Amino acid sequence: MRIALAWAPFWLLWVLLCLSYPGATFGSAALAATAAVGTAALLALAAWRFTGRYGWPEELGLGFYGIHLLMASAFAMVWLVVLLGAESIRMDHGLWETAVAWKRVLGWYFVLGVSLYGLVTFFSYTVRTGARLREQERLAAEARLASLRNQLNPHFLFNSLHSLSVLVRRDQAAAQVAIEQLGDMLRYTLSESEADEVPLSEEWRFTRTYLALEQIRFGDRLVVEDQFAPSTMSCLVPSFTLQILTENAVRHGIGPRTSGGAVQLRSQLDGERLVLEVVDTGVGVGSSPTNGGNGGSRRGRGLKLLQERLTALYGAAGQLETRTTPNGGFTASVSLPARQA
Repeated sequence: MRIALAWAPFWLLWVLLCLSYPGATFGSAALAATAAVGTAALLALAAWRFTGRYGWPEELGLGFYGIHLLMASAFAMVWLVVLLGAESIRMDHGLWETAVAWKRVLGWYFVLGVSLYGLVTFFSYTVRTGARLREQERLAAEARLASLRNQLNPHFLFNSLHSLSVLVRRDQAAAQVAIEQLGDMLRYTLSESEADEVPLSEEWRFTRTYLALEQIRFGDRLVVEDQFAPSTMSCLVPSFTLQILTENAVRHGIGPRTSGGAVQLRSQLDGERLVLEVVDTGVGVGSSPTNGGNGGSRRGRGLKLLQERLTALYGAAGQLETRTTPNGGFTASVSLPARQA
């Protein structure tokens, strides 16, 4: 249907051209246009396949022009023979007799056939080049996502090992429990290594294990509250999203305070968007609200990687906002399209 619609303007133009001849009827004009344009469309399919086998070279040479000149001549000759055959049938004349009658316009029709071939091949190469560029962009985006994902795993592991090193020196029993919890986290990390998105319920289960590991180290200094809307738990989020937001709150917000503080995690649907928010009562940044900016010491490597990953996955639709709350704490929120698992 798309091919037919693409050739429809040429068919209509050919009908109007035929109607300009004395004594022509719409029926005869439509028949002639169908023969001419229909044959050109079929030959165009052959030209399309040829451009797939004989791609656009990195450097144009005489061979490229020569092969297409031969193909254009063949295209024009076949098209011209079909036109002569259709006209001879319509006029009930022989093919040679029709060719003699058309001798003044045969050259023009041949040039028109060559031009049609040039138009078709130009369009074919344009479409194929665009498709190839889109495929290259897709592969580059996938490679970029894989790179970001691979950077997140060592980042998470390094920070977890740092917490364990503190526990080993202070409380070996607690360190043993923490090692078991770290094993659970690593199993999740390995099982989701190829997944860009996971349900929020799975991401929260992973983050909850991370928080349990940190609460062994912080004790009563770390209070965790969660307020997840039930309707959001089946929504897809990039893996490690909630964990990164939470880790930023614990390490950079609660960690520096001797009195500790609270971390609140919540989610909600805002129209067709999912909003994840992590709020802490920690040290803040002592600066004005930021939207994807530097955010001082509170915007560590994890948040930067998360911002890049959101952009790679969703473009402008994936947003990370950070701001200092009035009471001196810090809020980091992610907004992205709401999609069900």
